[in-house]
Amino acid sequence: MTSQWFGAMGGAILLFGVGLGVWKAESSGELYVGVVTSSVGLVVTVIGQLFHRRADAALRYMADQSALLREDRQAAEAMRRAVELLGEVADPALRARLQAGLIMKLSGAELPG
Repeated sequence: MTSQWFGAMGGAILLFGVGLGVWKAESSGELYVGVVTSSVGLVVTVIGQLFHRRADAALRYMADQSALLREDRQAAEAMRRAVELLGEVADPALRARLQAGLIMKLSGAELPG
């Protein structure tokens, strides 16, 4: 059930209880007001629990996203460093082989057997 449904239910209970309290005010209206107060407290507690559950799910999602962003940042830094090191290689043949190897690694390709 959604929190909107519980909110509507809580509002309906509150209005119904206030109506009963006013209608029965001459006799035992205090009883109805007490029941309404308790019911509203229960509804508020349930809605609060639903919000906490959603907040926990959002926190787990954000933690997962943070971990993925950290991995992406580390991969980008490793790539930057590899390109920097390639620029320092003086031998053109070795540099070409290293560039090819880096391209293969980044593309996920494998050399044919």
